[in-house]
This record gives sequence, structure tokens and C-alpha cells, in this order.
Amino acid sequence: MEVTIGPFAKMAGTTVRTLRYYDKIGLLCPKKYNDNGNKIYTAAEWEQFQQINIYKHLGLSLSEIKEQMKNERLKNRELLLVQKQLILKKQEELTEILDVITRMERLYNIEDISDEDLDEFAFIMLDLFRREKAQIQSFEKHFNEDEHLIQQLNLLKDPEIKKKMDREIWNLLQAIKNSIQFKDSKSKKKVQEILTEMDGLFPGTATFLDMTDDDTFLTEHFHEFNNYFPEDIANYIYKEMKDYYEEKKNKNEEE
Repeated sequence: MEVTIGPFAKMAGTTVRTLRYYDKIGLLCPKKYNDNGNKIYTAAEWEQFQQINIYKHLGLSLSEIKEQMKNERLKNRELLLVQKQLILKKQEELTEILDVITRMERLYNIEDISDEDLDEFAFIMLDLFRREKAQIQSFEKHFNEDEHLIQQLNLLKDPEIKKKMDREIWNLLQAIKNSIQFKDSKSKKKVQEILTEMDGLFPGTATFLDMTDDDTFLTEHFHEFNNYFPEDIANYIYKEMKDYYEEKKNKNEEE
């Protein structure tokens, strides 16, 4: 087989533009020329092109393919194992992204929540969802010897608990918005009622809330806990939760 770039592109199911780009970056460079000075693609280039497609299918970038074909950086078995791990990691990341979208979609499907109301806090909720796994892992690492707290953290992995907590977190944000806006006892009471519901779902909140005052912990895990929160809402949540658990603690001591 000896053909110029146009016929070769048709045979290979690609474009002339792609082949020229491969030639430019040194990935697929024909060595032979015809009498008119045009590059000729032979059986060798056909084989190389098929190898490129296989490597692309396995997930390698063009620069990685070039390195692999030039220097055989990894033996085929090693390459497959490496790519398998990369794909599994990517698959896990995509599953986590899908979970975030599904959780948000579930909130949008609740009849008594309008899209407009939810849109106002959508990015806060999305950020909470995407950080949740890393935050739980940080707590598990920190409290790894406390079996009771680890059991508490496992509650947040339960789909039903997670579903209810998502709803209550949105309710809390909405209630806090009203409380900041109206500054009345009714709005403040609603915030406290929601915190009671959340405490029932996840009794370990008080312990983990205390970690927000631990400078060493926050410095080590700043990235995981640097949530997307407007300052007024963040401050209000912190104050109300602190007050709630302080009052609960005092009641327990009196009893």
C-alpha cells in the first residue's frame, strides 16, 4: 500500500487535518515521498495509525501515545494495568459527580420547593454535596480510634439518611434566610426546629461542629472544609448551631 494523505484518510476513517496534525507533532510521520514530492502512507503508517487508535481507546493522551510508541515506556501488560487504575479512578469520580447531580435533581423534584427558591442556594448545596465524601474521610482519619463516632459518620453514608439530611439542609438555609431578613422570633424558632430534626438524623453533629474551632484540624483540612458559603449565612449557621448544642448540653446536665 502506497497512497497519499487524502486516500489514506478515507481508508483510515479520519481526516486529512488530523493526519497533518499527527505529522506536525511527530506522532505519525511518513518517510516516503512520491515523484511530486507528496508524502506517501504505506503499510507501516497504517499499522502505526491502528496502534494510535488502540492507545487512544485505552485513554492515553497523544503525548503519552507518542512516548509509548517511540520508547515503549511501559510493556503492554504494565500499560494495561496502569490504564485500568486510571480508568477506575475516573469511573469513581464520574460516579461521585452523578451522585451530586442526582441529589440536587431530587430536591428540584420536591413539589413544595420552587425552582426559583432552590436556585438561590443551588451552588451552596452542590458544594456541600461535592465536599461531603472528603469531609467524612477527614473526620474518619481524625477519629479513627473512636468507634462510636465512626458509627455516627457511617449514618451519613446511608442513602435514606442522606436523602432526609439533604432536605433538612435546604430547609435550614431557607429558614436562615428568613431569620436574617425578618429578625423575628418565629423565624428564629423555625431554625431551631430544623436543627432539632437534623440532630435526630445525625446526633454526632455537635462533636464534629467542635472541630471548626480546632485550628490545627482546619489548617490540615482547609481545602475540604472551605465551603462555598456567603459570609452572613455561614456566620448565622455557626452561631445558631453553637447556641443549639450549648442549650442542649445545659439541659442534659440539669437532668
